[in-house]
Amino acid sequence: FTTEGLIWADKESRAGKRQEAMTDYVFYAYQWWLYSQTKTIASKDYSFIFYPEKGGYKSKLLKIRAMYKERYADRVNIDALMQCKRLDYGKFGSAASISASAYANDDNGGLKRVLPAGLFFNFDAEFAFQAGRDFAAVTHAAYNGCVSAGCYAAAVTFLMNGTSMDEAVVNALEVTKSQTKAARTQNTDAVVNAVEYALELIDDKSVSPLDGVRELGKGFAAEEALAIAFYCAMMFQRNYAFAVQLAANHDGASDVCAALTGGLVGAHIGVAGIPPKWRRKLQCASTVESMGTALLNITRFND
Repeated sequence: FTTEGLIWADKESRAGKRQEAMTDYVFYAYQWWLYSQTKTIASKDYSFIFYPEKGGYKSKLLKIRAMYKERYADRVNIDALMQCKRLDYGKFGSAASISASAYANDDNGGLKRVLPAGLFFNFDAEFAFQAGRDFAAVTHAAYNGCVSAGCYAAAVTFLMNGTSMDEAVVNALEVTKSQTKAARTQNTDAVVNAVEYALELIDDKSVSPLDGVRELGKGFAAEEALAIAFYCAMMFQRNYAFAVQLAANHDGASDVCAALTGGLVGAHIGVAGIPPKWRRKLQCASTVESMGTALLNITRFND
């Protein structure tokens, strides 16, 4: 749904019709997701999003029956999206957003959906950081959740332009430090500290991979999930299966950590590096592939 929001925003921009911020279109796409899981949206003011003739967009995802299947739906996301009236979704650095209980979240729920920001803005890591940060803030406006999402998106930009995994993580960390310089304090250094610890553990050959993951936490907090994904991706940067399995084999948020790791290694080595039997078993595989292709068709790369 993040991808579809970006595609919609780009279409409006190319037609000279875009009046709103890109994050608004991503937010509208999250309202589609909300509808797919709850059969409702936050406000009748958003009903236009279903009707192109009223300024909306014909969602391809909502045409797919499997999207309406009841899944493990993150209540934090649902509660936050249901409270968004008049585009008052969570925004990074907004005191109103952070004080509102629906948005004061710094778990991994925002981080896990921002990979498309890194793909779309692959030509500028700072743009990608800001987009990832802002997309996460829609429901997770607390500092660590937003900054973790921005750091992840920035890493994807470097991977899409051919850097090594280690370089991508180091470069993304530098972008993060630069982008948060004004806001960082001793109490809000958790993201930087977590990523730096992952880099230290990679260099410590006396630490086994499984012990390294355990050292980084459970992954429920956004910065822990980010650090675990970076660690696993650096440990097995050209072996998709090993990297994802390492991220999945612990007692914390193994699903999110594995998904984040897969995104990083996939951006690094491409779809051909994913085990064919895994690709064959992926639900809605053709949809994933077609939307990924559509997204890359509308972006540009560094020369």
